[in-house]
Amino acid sequence: MNIFSRNFDTLTEEDKKLMQEYFRGFDYRGAGYTFLANYIWRTTQCLCWEVIEGYMCIAGADCIIGEPSAIVSMPLTKDGTYEPEKLRAAVLEMKRRFDERKIPFRMILVPGHMRKFLEEAFPGQVEFTHNRNADEYVYLKEKLITLSGRALHKKKNHLNYFLKTYSYEARPLKTGDMEDVLALTAEIQAARDYGEDEEESLRMEAAAIEEVMAFVEDDDVYSVGIYIDGKMKAFSIGERLWKDTAVAHFEKASDDYRGLYQLVAREFCLSLPEEIVYVNREEDMGLENLRQAKEALRPDHMEEKYSCCFFV
Repeated sequence: MNIFSRNFDTLTEEDKKLMQEYFRGFDYRGAGYTFLANYIWRTTQCLCWEVIEGYMCIAGADCIIGEPSAIVSMPLTKDGTYEPEKLRAAVLEMKRRFDERKIPFRMILVPGHMRKFLEEAFPGQVEFTHNRNADEYVYLKEKLITLSGRALHKKKNHLNYFLKTYSYEARPLKTGDMEDVLALTAEIQAARDYGEDEEESLRMEAAAIEEVMAFVEDDDVYSVGIYIDGKMKAFSIGERLWKDTAVAHFEKASDDYRGLYQLVAREFCLSLPEEIVYVNREEDMGLENLRQAKEALRPDHMEEKYSCCFFV
């Protein structure tokens, strides 16, 4: 895809430094608004980027069907501010490029607290649609550790059962653990029944997990592996999203151990720096079982996501 002039496969060290400045320039409150999240999905989403009018613009597409499905996300700011005139110019330039290719122009995954910037830049010319399936679940770290309160009583019982029944080791992942991580991921996928579309999504997820393993020893990347009888049975990998918030990008656990999901979530939280208060556990993608599981953990709040179109 060549809507923008640069792609993620040819990044120089200078490019990476520049992109980090943009991703860290504002509290976007979105799990996909980090350099790492974009980098590890670059090949499955065909991501490209360019700085336009001082804002970093990123576009993606389904790599299988290509440009006709191309979308863009909220432009990134380097200095924490959004100037209406410059933001308008950047969006209009993006739209011009889409229009040239006869691709419908839409912006997705706009964080709810950032709608105001687009409304100021396009007064009366932008329409937002709430995407409930993309809303992200944000939890208090301490709640995921203690599972305290009546609402989480069943979860606490599962955790207590595991702690009374099994011995385990929890430790941060190293890059050398990639083989164990990928083997467990494949084992869990093989044990469940999936449709053809789900299998393709899982293949892409496994590729992203392999990518993220190259970064697990970096600062602000957090991980934990759970070992039972010397074998990895669960893992979680995430990163710092903002000063007081971490995001858990991947969490896998064997179905053979009652309470293991509660344990790996707790151990991931215990590995986080003291200043981290919240953990973003991403969206449910509209999958009913996943929605029920995330709601059952009683999120502190939701980070709403919107798509929008422009009437200009």
